[in-house]
Amino acid sequence: MLTKERRQLVQSLSSFYEKPVAKASIELFLSIGAVLFFAIFAIRPTLLTMSDLIKEIEDKRTLDKKLGEKVAALSSAQTEYLKFEPRLEVLNSAIPINPDLVLTLKIVEKIASEQKLTISAINLNDVPKEIEATTNFDKLTRKNLNFSILVSGEFPAIRAFVSSLMASRRSFLIEKITFVISDVRGIKRLEANISVSAPYYGLKP
Repeated sequence: MLTKERRQLVQSLSSFYEKPVAKASIELFLSIGAVLFFAIFAIRPTLLTMSDLIKEIEDKRTLDKKLGEKVAALSSAQTEYLKFEPRLEVLNSAIPINPDLVLTLKIVEKIASEQKLTISAINLNDVPKEIEATTNFDKLTRKNLNFSILVSGEFPAIRAFVSSLMASRRSFLIEKITFVISDVRGIKRLEANISVSAPYYGLKP
């Protein structure tokens, strides 16, 4: 009985596959299978490459945008720099890079001469080291050149001398003034010991 049913099933399948519809179905199935095969094993690397290229393009667009922003910021900074450039020379004169000891003392002597004061002595705590003017600013820190000046003369002249120092283009800070009246051969003379601090930029410790 079972054998008879199997024979009938085989005959039915044989007659079905002999029909054009069945043949077309098999061909369609094989075509779909081939497409899937190529999609998985052949097209997939191409798709991955395209995905990487798209990501790279997006990254470059982001980088280009950031570069554009930096260029705009630099352009703005340059505009501001040109705007304040004339004042930079004044700033460099007020607080220079390097103590510039010789020039600093010449300024003091010139102002004292203008007020007709006599400089008896100039005392420095130490002689600072000079550095190259091209040194990067991040390696510098603000320091002070400390010294004292002993001058003699009339009180108005000493007062004008101190005022001129404070108003000088080179920055001077008056820390302390000590007045002494000395007697030289019966002539009384007013002396002032002036402690001065001149800021500058020197190397960090």
